[in-house]
Amino acid sequence: MNTRKRKNRYVANRHDYKKRKHVALEPGMTGFLCTCNVYERGCITDAYRLLNLFADEKSASDINKESETSRSTRNTLVDEEGEKSLEDTDEDEDVSTALEKEITELRTESERPLPSRKFQVYLCPTCWINRGVVNVVPLTSTLPNPLELVTKIVSKLDTTKEQCTRYLLRLLPIEVVCKAYMDNIKVRASDVFEKYFAQEPKTFSIVFNRRSNNSIKRDEIIEDLAEIILRKNPGNKADLKNPDIAVIVEAIRGICLLSIAPNYYKFKKYNLVEICKSTKIKSTPKEQVAECASEENSGDNNRKDSDTTT
Repeated sequence: MNTRKRKNRYVANRHDYKKRKHVALEPGMTGFLCTCNVYERGCITDAYRLLNLFADEKSASDINKESETSRSTRNTLVDEEGEKSLEDTDEDEDVSTALEKEITELRTESERPLPSRKFQVYLCPTCWINRGVVNVVPLTSTLPNPLELVTKIVSKLDTTKEQCTRYLLRLLPIEVVCKAYMDNIKVRASDVFEKYFAQEPKTFSIVFNRRSNNSIKRDEIIEDLAEIILRKNPGNKADLKNPDIAVIVEAIRGICLLSIAPNYYKFKKYNLVEICKSTKIKSTPKEQVAECASEENSGDNNRKDSDTTT
């Protein structure tokens, strides 16, 4: 019998793993669902960079309003005190204050606890891989409306056609996180549908995906959710090809994620890589041969017509 003690293997960043605070995906949270091909770490990096870029981006109208209000307040102060206006130094002050504000925001964001950060990944991808779930990365968020941010991202990519992610494929907004039980899903879905389907009649479709979950039946959940949508407004109609709003139901183990995706098929199922691809369809070799043959036939006919006229 071998009595030798097995050597301990070194694993990086594992000495305080049990003491670390992890973010658990709990009912009531909102955020984003990211998908990728194998490279979860790269997907997380792409998601953080893309979401922070568009979340911190201000519209030109907001910037103009802020500059106008700041100038008006400064002008009133100058008039009251009777001092000269400092128009030349206004731009330098604006730049310096903006930089200081950005630095303080970054510091406060890094010092915040994990649950209160703007975007935070749920645990680590290896935890889900060990449980049979791969290529899926949920991100929790403190933003009040994740759909607004995702719509802004996919609309911008659809117009520019500039690919800005390498590993991140699909980006879906998570409206509701709940337990994967039919009764719980119906209650939470009814609250969400009141916001999107009660006012005006719209076309809809329901997309159901499940990972490591066998308790929810596809036909049952689609029929129940469609019935709730029709109750909200009898004018709502199902459209599987080009719906106004697609309801995405993701059942992952014991948790269910509900997403609302307008223009779901127009934006390539919210696949950021597919959105950026060219929309031009290349002709096949057979089509090219047919086009050349038609051009030759038209050229021969023109020659015959010219010969007969002469």
